[in-house]
Amino acid sequence: MGLMEKISVIIVNWNVAESFSRCIKSVLDTNYSNLELILIDNNSDKRPKIPQDPKVTYIQNKSNIGLPKAWNQGIEIITGDYVLILNPDTRLPTDFFEKGLSLLKSDSKIGIIGPKFTDPDGTPQGSVSHEISVLNAIREFWLGQKGSFEKYIPIENLPLEVDTVSGACMFIPRSVIQKIGLFTEKVFMYYEEKDYCRRVRKAGLKVVFDPNVIIIHEHGQSAMQNPEVNKYIIQASKWYNGLVKYYILWFIMWTSQKFRKIIAAILPHKP
Repeated sequence: MGLMEKISVIIVNWNVAESFSRCIKSVLDTNYSNLELILIDNNSDKRPKIPQDPKVTYIQNKSNIGLPKAWNQGIEIITGDYVLILNPDTRLPTDFFEKGLSLLKSDSKIGIIGPKFTDPDGTPQGSVSHEISVLNAIREFWLGQKGSFEKYIPIENLPLEVDTVSGACMFIPRSVIQKIGLFTEKVFMYYEEKDYCRRVRKAGLKVVFDPNVIIIHEHGQSAMQNPEVNKYIIQASKWYNGLVKYYILWFIMWTSQKFRKIIAAILPHKP
């Protein structure tokens, strides 16, 4: 292939064995010649099947230690020059690594790249978001400016510098991880990628969305298995935003929902 940089792929599974297997297969099907897979299971109810391959290192946790802590387990043993953090509900195209490496190597200031996401049926999926702010929340929830606060799909056809890319797929040079450090372990899950992207930007590096690399994302497969998901979202949001900002954001979203219900009740229903 000509591109011999070693790439370490970290995938954490929790109760999505079928998606996990499809994801692993898609990574191996790229046929990239210098690859290591670090596969971590967070104490799933049913142990996943792990391919017997010299590229694979498997870690079986005795409890669900949370997503960023498991990522850090993998990062601490990587041997690659580049690291791909990948959710088990994703599938890579065969040219993912060539395209991703080409972009990362084109600019030493790029700290993270994230690809374009689609649903399994090909429908584009939002994977980029702005930095969280009260003003952006007002724009989204009170003024109806979609994509100001929640995830959106950039319309540009060329790589674009953004605030945050989805944690479901983050391609990062190892040198950046050595500079920025590990992922936060102050949250069980959620907001860890927002925190990392913010730290990367504060270090003077770029977070880049690449629309020319497209992956399939079966959104939220692990989260749907967890009855405590809302608790984790709230805890993580309070940590990331701080309590005052969290409650201001909550008020904006809550009043927006109430306003929509009032409007729906007042307006005549279509037959």
